[in-house]
Amino acid sequence: MSFLPPSDYILTKLLGENPQTCIWLAEQVSVRRNVVLEQLRNTQRSDREEFLAAVRAKASVDHPLIASVYEAINDEDTCFFTREWLPGDNLAHFMANGVVLKPAQVAHIIKRIAEASMHLEERGTATSLLSTNHIYLNEHNVLRLSNLAKAGNRSENASRYDIETLGQQLPTIVEPGATGQTRLQMLMHWMTGADPEHILQWKDIRHYADQIEQQLATPIVPLQVTTGKSVSPIKKNSAFPWIIGTAAVLCIALVVLVLKQQNDTPSIVTPEPLRAPILIPEGKYATPDGGQGFVRKFWLSAHEVTIGEYREFIQALDTMEREQRKSFDHESQPPGKVSHEPEDWYEIIAAAEQGQVWQDRKLTLQVPMFQIDWWDAHAYCEWKRARLPTQEEWFAAMNYKTPQPTALKPGAWNEVQTLDQNGAGFFGMAGGVSEWTRKQAKNPSNPLGAGQYVIIGASFEKTANGAFAREWTNNRDTKRNDLGFRVGYDHQPE
Repeated sequence: MSFLPPSDYILTKLLGENPQTCIWLAEQVSVRRNVVLEQLRNTQRSDREEFLAAVRAKASVDHPLIASVYEAINDEDTCFFTREWLPGDNLAHFMANGVVLKPAQVAHIIKRIAEASMHLEERGTATSLLSTNHIYLNEHNVLRLSNLAKAGNRSENASRYDIETLGQQLPTIVEPGATGQTRLQMLMHWMTGADPEHILQWKDIRHYADQIEQQLATPIVPLQVTTGKSVSPIKKNSAFPWIIGTAAVLCIALVVLVLKQQNDTPSIVTPEPLRAPILIPEGKYATPDGGQGFVRKFWLSAHEVTIGEYREFIQALDTMEREQRKSFDHESQPPGKVSHEPEDWYEIIAAAEQGQVWQDRKLTLQVPMFQIDWWDAHAYCEWKRARLPTQEEWFAAMNYKTPQPTALKPGAWNEVQTLDQNGAGFFGMAGGVSEWTRKQAKNPSNPLGAGQYVIIGASFEKTANGAFAREWTNNRDTKRNDLGFRVGYDHQPE
């Protein structure tokens, strides 16, 4: 069957075909990118409706790890859609060629698959069965998944089938004898459902894979593989190769004990919806130094950035190549700073997801993010297509619709939307965490001195002066357990 696409597309290779569709690799000329073009072969009405229902389901998926739908064309003579072309090779191809990966790399892969699968599961998205054919890695070890969304209701067993399939398929890609193989093979054994005492959900798998990755403390580096010529892959039908000798048995017992204790922790807490940013109209407002100043219209987040929001930022960075991640960094960021993960990040996020106590504070996904330096706050804002507020803007927001801002009192550590609230609806300006602002300003106690970066607002640890509290620092590397930030916008946030 001949097919002539619109002039913006050049077909370069037939990737596959079935009775319903032909699938092509194509170039989209206007933007100079490769795409996958899937063409409906029979354009009768009933076939079109079924085909387009599936396309709409795929287009509704919005997750950085899952391939995006670009465009759909449905006219009298043709019906097709284009989707993201995933670079690199899939895991099935690697395994067929005897490739094996370090346990830390496989743990990272499982964690990312779990995150994407949780997204689909939480939204009730119906999907085709996931396998290693749908999991892609490029040369920088960035993982992406095929878009398997389909029309209809999600099966109750969809997650279970996907988990069991991956538990059966993935062991052959783990490097035999490498440090961490035992722990990872045990997790994958549980994923198969063969142990009725350890039936895992995606949230459990993400937690365990993250723990294994951090225990191994091996940085995720550009993909390094070993072919079967030098290291034989594990055979799918072989007995578990790690159950050999007394030392191996003891290691398994220890892993089971540790993971069982972790499995007994409370379920992940589902966060409540957060308030939208608030518009501050253009006009004159009181300044922090007692005068009046003109402020242009802007929007400011109603609350301090939460752990859950910052987690989305870190997860997004993990899907990007190094140069893309660097695009969010400030031009003056020290070259030695290569990550925006706070100290103890994995302990913090694990506690927040489980609603547990960490360093004498109960964490959830809705408490303020802390241990953030100025560079981290700037990068997050850039990722949000936003910026840090100036101290003048922050002060205008604090005073907006608030006749007595001195009445705002800092309270104990808590979730952002339970903190002090001013008349305009801003939370935590007197408490929560103190906050970074955008640029330098002079300290009125030293009017002849140079400007310094301003940390504004009191915190649960430093309560003096409430919303009028300010500190000045030249050290943008400062990180504290009571220091975070909120986000300002020059445009109405999406």
